[in-house]
Amino acid sequence: MCVRPVLTAREVCRRLGKSRRQVYRYVRAKRLRPCARVLGQWLFSEGELQHLRRGGVPGFLQHVFWDVRLSDLSLGCHQDFILTRILEFGDRAALRWLFAAYPREELVSFLQGRSAERLSRRTWNFWRLVLGLPPATPRRVSWRSRGRAWGGVTP
Repeated sequence: MCVRPVLTAREVCRRLGKSRRQVYRYVRAKRLRPCARVLGQWLFSEGELQHLRRGGVPGFLQHVFWDVRLSDLSLGCHQDFILTRILEFGDRAALRWLFAAYPREELVSFLQGRSAERLSRRTWNFWRLVLGLPPATPRRVSWRSRGRAWGGVTP
């Protein structure tokens, strides 16, 4: 399981050099999206803070995200979705942006952990070879290996 670091509103204020009121204005304007609220305090992911600093997903990637508005995507909150779409359907320009937006360690942790159910086997193996990851099979269970037919009855 991958645990991502979270920041309190006070830590976000210190890192951005903004007041607490300004941080909550960012939240209200949906420029900064909290990942949780615990005991009345908002928590923010590290990726979300980077998203605010760097901006969002650029407009030239609209062909990869054909079914969503780019303004609704957040680099921190929607990291798995963004990585899946670009690694599966992205062109060279999209991949250049992806490697600039996310550090290599995040890509490697995504491919080693959460990507097995999201990427096709061919795409997963390609990126495993490109990034030099050890050969391993993704944790995938096909419907045939479950011992059930389509109707749910075991033959």
